[in-house]
Amino acid sequence: MRLRLGFALALLAGPVVAEPAGCDALLAAVEGAVGLTLSAPPAAMADGWCVLDGARSPGDGDIRVSAERLRLRGEADGGALRALEVDGEGVRVAPALSNRHMAGWLRDLMRLQSASLHLALRRDEAGDRLLLEGGRLGLSGGGELVLSAEVAGANLSAASLLAGRVTGLHLEWKNDGHTLRPVLEALGAALEPGESGTQAMLAARAALTGVIEAMPGDSLPEDAGKALQAFVAALPQGRGRLVVDLASEPGIGAAQVGLLALAEQPTAPKALARLFAGSAIGASWTAGMAP
Repeated sequence: MRLRLGFALALLAGPVVAEPAGCDALLAAVEGAVGLTLSAPPAAMADGWCVLDGARSPGDGDIRVSAERLRLRGEADGGALRALEVDGEGVRVAPALSNRHMAGWLRDLMRLQSASLHLALRRDEAGDRLLLEGGRLGLSGGGELVLSAEVAGANLSAASLLAGRVTGLHLEWKNDGHTLRPVLEALGAALEPGESGTQAMLAARAALTGVIEAMPGDSLPEDAGKALQAFVAALPQGRGRLVVDLASEPGIGAAQVGLLALAEQPTAPKALARLFAGSAIGASWTAGMAP
């Protein structure tokens, strides 16, 4: 009788409704995700957003972060964050003054770029997953990254992402023709010690092409593989838009990626087939000044 009465009261009460999260909880979530503390003028509210314009990190770590405009909003349920939205303009990342070991190419890339940022994250309790419903990073140099994703078994905490598994991903990269050049040169120099400049870039392109060719055919169809090869061949100066979609029934998580990294030949067909088992990848590359 007591059990039936309790069940009836639970039904009458209905589901727990999430409430707007406080600014302190939202800021703590962002700090936990980026691994930095942020200081800002006292938070004000505007149209449901926590206004943290002028936020910056103290620079006591390896990097310094600042934002001319930073707005946060979200929802909490019983103290647990269920949704988080971040909107930033004039975001800059720079090495801390004490950071002497950062690679020169990365230091220069950070110094020359500012960014606009928008993230919309939501925890889906029924599906036990974290949804990235709107992610955009716009670089001042013209590059742009757009993301949406589903991560099974994860919530709005950085630690849970390590245990989660990516089951869906949509990625769009607008290549501006110059941002990726120092990245390719650094990759090539790591793969072929002693190489630099154009030769390092060519080594990186050859390595990326080799990975695409080694991908399992049941995960990467021929047309998607050709699109990825065309994108790599156009790097770094080729402008255009790359679109990649991933669907994975078992999901791909940090554990699987870690096993790949520990493999004797991580880019061999067997290792890649194990990582992408049960996954399907689609890709397209549109060359030119894509909007």
